[in-house]
Amino acid sequence: MDEPIEQRPEDDWVDQDLLTRELAGSLLDEEIAAERDRIDRVDRGVGGDDIVMSRADMARRLAAMEAIRADVDVNVTIQF
Repeated sequence: MDEPIEQRPEDDWVDQDLLTRELAGSLLDEEIAAERDRIDRVDRGVGGDDIVMSRADMARRLAAMEAIRADVDVNVTIQF
């Protein structure tokens, strides 16, 4: 017979949120690097199939991603 699983009274969302924040941060890091590369290629006149916006739009997008990334790094403390 299987042993019953003891259920804790607290939700485990806190741990999941931390993992989600870490994953979100790493995904943002990758996209920020990719956007910087696209801007650099536009500046050098190289271009590419993945460049679908104007340089100004890419710069605005990069600034927005960097601002969001800064917020992901903020430590969140949850007290019970």
